[in-house]
This record gives sequence, structure tokens and C-alpha cells, in this order.
Amino acid sequence: MSFVSEHYGNVFRALALGTKDSSSHRLQEQAAVTAETSDSDTSTPEGEHNVRDNAAKKLAQRAFDLSTLVLASSDVANRLQQSPQCSPSAEGGKADYDINQETFGGVRPSTAGIRVAVAIPTIPSIISDLRLVRSSLASNVSAVALGQERAAELVLMSAIAGIHAYTIGQLLDSALPLSIDMDYWNAQDDGALSLVVYFIQSLPQRLVGWCVQIAKSLLNYAASTGMANESVLTQIRAAMASRLLFPELCFGKGEKRHTRMPRIPESANVLSLTRREIRHKQRRLADAQERLAVMIGSLSRVAAVGHSSRATPEALLQQVSDIVGALGHGNLVISTTEQTPLGIDNMARAAEQLATLVQGISTRFNEGIGMYCRPSLLARCWMPVLVCVVGARSLVLYISGHRKDIEGWAFDAAVTASNYVSQYILAPLRSAYETIRYGTHTYSVMTEDTLKSDLRSLEDMVIGFTKRFGSVDPAQVRQRVESGDLSDVMHVYAREVQQPFRNAVFGDLVQAMLIQVQKVKVDVGQTMAALDKLLKSNELNFLLLSTVPATLSVYVAARWLFTQVGWWLSGRSRYTATSIQSTMRDIDRLLNIDEGECSADDKDCNRLLASTQGRLICLTHYLRHHAAVLPNSASAGWLGTSGGLLRTLPHTRSLFFQDIRDLESAQLSGLQKRHVVERMYRTFRFL
Repeated sequence: MSFVSEHYGNVFRALALGTKDSSSHRLQEQAAVTAETSDSDTSTPEGEHNVRDNAAKKLAQRAFDLSTLVLASSDVANRLQQSPQCSPSAEGGKADYDINQETFGGVRPSTAGIRVAVAIPTIPSIISDLRLVRSSLASNVSAVALGQERAAELVLMSAIAGIHAYTIGQLLDSALPLSIDMDYWNAQDDGALSLVVYFIQSLPQRLVGWCVQIAKSLLNYAASTGMANESVLTQIRAAMASRLLFPELCFGKGEKRHTRMPRIPESANVLSLTRREIRHKQRRLADAQERLAVMIGSLSRVAAVGHSSRATPEALLQQVSDIVGALGHGNLVISTTEQTPLGIDNMARAAEQLATLVQGISTRFNEGIGMYCRPSLLARCWMPVLVCVVGARSLVLYISGHRKDIEGWAFDAAVTASNYVSQYILAPLRSAYETIRYGTHTYSVMTEDTLKSDLRSLEDMVIGFTKRFGSVDPAQVRQRVESGDLSDVMHVYAREVQQPFRNAVFGDLVQAMLIQVQKVKVDVGQTMAALDKLLKSNELNFLLLSTVPATLSVYVAARWLFTQVGWWLSGRSRYTATSIQSTMRDIDRLLNIDEGECSADDKDCNRLLASTQGRLICLTHYLRHHAAVLPNSASAGWLGTSGGLLRTLPHTRSLFFQDIRDLESAQLSGLQKRHVVERMYRTFRFL
């Protein structure tokens, strides 16, 4: 349910329940009696009387439907006050009413019963109802005169509430483009580069206006007969001044072209003049936003608790008439006093005139500020389109001239990528699989057979060497060699080394030294065997570790590509979180700087000012525009932000809209709305 529809429902209920017979049940009974009486009377007369009776019947049926709506909304409001959680009734386990999912955070007690979803009637429907009221009041059926008056009042109140709400809708339709235009001008005023780009974009339009002004000056010179040459040259020189490229600075709005230009420093350059023009448009748009905020705020406060008792149909019509007159549509004065209230027929006639006028509020307002809005789409896009066309043409020419080179580069890039993936990712992963599945080993420094062969050769060499110097036990010698003891050889080596030259030729020194070389080889083999055992025990870790850099690089590249593609495919939802955060900051700042207003009749002295309430509704309207893409699934969802994906609550969109309605409510004070903002910051992680 939008703010406009909710406002229509609140105003209509306030008007309907504030009549003489304020009970909604009483209104429904009177409408039903009128409908039955009309049914019984329409069968007898013929001609004009029959037509009037048919109008009375339609009026009664329309009043019956509206009274049912008032009754349903009033009953649901009472139940919601008694049971804020919207739980079903205890008897039977089912609720006898239904609530719109967006309205109360996705809580839907039942689909059976009355569904309270107040939809604002269209302007043609409102005009049709008003004409039906006027035609039915022309009937002279005295039996149902009182019932027709009550039915006409109810239908008239619905039409007035619809006009009132439709006026707010038209103003809100103008508020959103204003925010977009303000964001555009703020971006253009960001720096010198933005100013240069904007000036170049708008240069064709400026040159056209400049040439038109020069042509007019030349035509005036050709048509003049008694004008002095010096004055003519002065006029032409003034027409050719570069400042005329900025007509909004040179001439005031609505003034003639020959009026005196405002004083601008002689040292002002093009960039400073461009900045002046942008800030001039920003001020005009800010003034327009302030006007809209005051109008929307004054209209929305009618639905507040303190204002509902003072809301009369005449006051609502006069309020809408004042706004229509302020926008240049003409003012319709609703003259009434407590002693001489405005009749139903006159009120219906005035409402019908206003219904015709309010249809063009948005269009007329946009036309009034059109010269301060952002440039047209053609003016904003001609330079990027031109750059793209020239760049595309140059790229096509380059590709056509270097086709074979590009094919070779593409083939080399594909082969390189394929080898990179196969050698540094797939091959290590395949080796890891074979290690796990078959027990094969990729990393091996030395085999056990080689080490055993070297050790056996050392034992044989030591045994053969020691046998030459006496009888020995080979088993003991082998045991000592396996433990690394070469004492049998070292005794001989120590004796032989005393005469190294003689024993090197005629002794056993060389054989002892070769045995020690074999011993070193065995020691190195044992060391390598220990290292090989360590490698085999950590082989799986090494294989997986070797794939980490390549896999990580591929993952980063794939994630970047996936992020870019998702960013382009997400449409306007990629800016949702950023736009909502910026708007929430504006709302928080607006509520903090507002001081509120207080009067002697108000129980709540912290009610927002009309301009503040209007700006707040404009900001919440902007929030609704962006919050439409929030996830609303029954389970937790995901929202893409500039920092990545964020987990969201179930029914995030419904909960967010519920908080927006609390901010829009004119019944809450400024302090309560600040508490709502704090609750939103605590609830939604993307804020």
C-alpha cells in the first residue's frame, strides 16, 4: 500500500466517521435501506422519473460499498490495537479478516473474510461519482430523501478524499524527478573536469542560442534607419559577447532580452560562469523542493490525530484549491461559514471542478521548472555516443588491418592459459588423487634398494679387509658396520698413515681410504633416505600447496568476472544499498535539525513542521522507489552491495515498508520518528 492510498483511507475514514451519524454501522444500515427502497420504487414510474430512480439506486449501492470499506477498516484498526501481532481469533483457529502483506510486514492471517486494501479511485471515477451525486439529488422521491442525502454525503466524502490524495500523488510524482535533477547538478559541480564535460555537452545548444541572438541583432541593425554606427557596433559587440553563452545568468527569468545584465566580474572565465549557472539551477530546484515540501506537508497533516477532528470537506477542498491556485491553475474559492455551510450540490460542483484541475498539477509544475532541470538525453549522451562511434570505427579498422596478428595473439593466449591450468592445477591435483587412491609417490630422492646395496658393499669391503689381518667373525663385523662402527678399519688406517707415501704404494692405505669413502656414501644415502621418508609423509601437503597460487589466481579472475557480469545484469538494484543509505542519512539529519512546533490545543508538542513533514515524505517516496528491489522471500535472502553480498532478514521489503509508513505517519512525533530511524539501523545490515 502506497502513502497516497493510505492517506486516502485515513482522510476518508476521518470524514465519514465525523458526520452526523458517525457510526460506520449506522452508515451501512442507511445505505442498505436506501438501496432496498430504491429497488422497490424503480419498477413503477417510467421516463425521467425512472432514470432518476436508477441514479439513486446506483448512488445507494456505491454508498453501501464505501460504508462497508469504512466498517472493515475500522474493525481491523480496533483489532490491531488490541492484538498488535495480528494473531488469528481463538475460536476456530482462523482469522475473519485479511491484511495486505506489504502493510503489516508480510503477516497474512487468512485469505477468508474482509481484505482491507484501500485503493485510491481514479479521477474519471471521482468525476463519475460526483455527477452521480448531483443527478441523484435532483430526484424528488420523498420516501428516500433522507437516505439519499446520507448516501450522497458518503460518496462525496470519498470523492473529496480521493481528490486530496490524488493531489499529494501528483506532487510526489514531481518530487522524484527533482531529486534526480539535484543529484545530477551536484555531480556536475564536483570538480573542474565535471564542469568542462558539462560545458562541452551543452555547447551546441549554447551556440545555437548565441547565433540566434546575433542574427536578431543584425536584423535590428538592417531594419534601423536613424541609429548611429557606434550604437549599432556596441549592440553587435554586446550580442557577440561570450557571456551570452550563459543566458540564465545574463537575463532574469521572464524578462526581455534587452534588459540590463547583472553585474558579473570581468575576470570571470568560462568555468566560473559554468559553476555559477549550475549553482543557480541548484538554488531554483531547492526552492521548488521547498515549495513541494510545504504543500505535501500541509496536505499530509490532515490525517494526523490532532487534525482529523478539524478536517471538514470544505476545508479540504479549499486546501486543494489554494495549492492549485499557487501552481497557476486558477484559485477556486470555497466560501462557507458555520451558520451557512456549503450544500452538497455546490460542494459536488466545486469538487468536480477541482478534480478536473488537479490532473495537470504535475505537468504544470514540471513545465515551470523545466529550464532548471538536467539537460535532455540527447544533450547528455551525444558526446559519449560520438566517442564510442569514433572509437568503434578505429577499433574495427585496426582489427581488419591486423587480423592475422590478433588471431596469433588469441591462439597464444589460449595455449598459455591451457598450459597454465593443466600444468599448475590439473597435473598436481591428478598426482594428489593418485597418491590418495593408489599410494604412488611423486617425490622420491633415493630408493631403499640402493641404500641396502651400498651398505652390503661396505660390509663386504670391511670383512675382506679385516680377514687379511687375522681371523674375524663376519657376523660381528656386519653388526658393527650397520651401527656405523669402522674401528677394525680405523686401527689399520692409523698405522698405515704414519708412513703415507710408502704405504700408499706398498701398504693398505689406499684400500682403507676407499672403505671410508664408501662409508661416507652410505651415510649420505641414509640421510637421503630420511629426507625421502619425510617427503613421502608430507607429499599430499606439497601437492596441494603447489596448486594454491594457480588456483587462487584463477579464482580471483573468475570472481572478478562474475562480479562484473552480475553488476551489469543487476540493473538499478546495484545502486539500491548506496541510494538507501544516502536517503536514510538525509532523513536522520532532517529529524535531528527539526525543532517541531507546538500550540495550546496540541497534546503532542513535538509535531513536525509542515515543511519538514513534506520533505520527509519526499525522502520516503524516494526510499520506496529504491526499496522495491529489496528481497522479500519467506527465508533469509541476499542483497548485493558495493562491499559484496549481505544476508537479509525474511520479508525484508515488507519490514522496510512498514518502517517507511511509520516515518510518513503524521500521528508520530519527531522523537518517535527518530526512534524509528534507530530501529531501522539496528534491523537492516545494509544501512
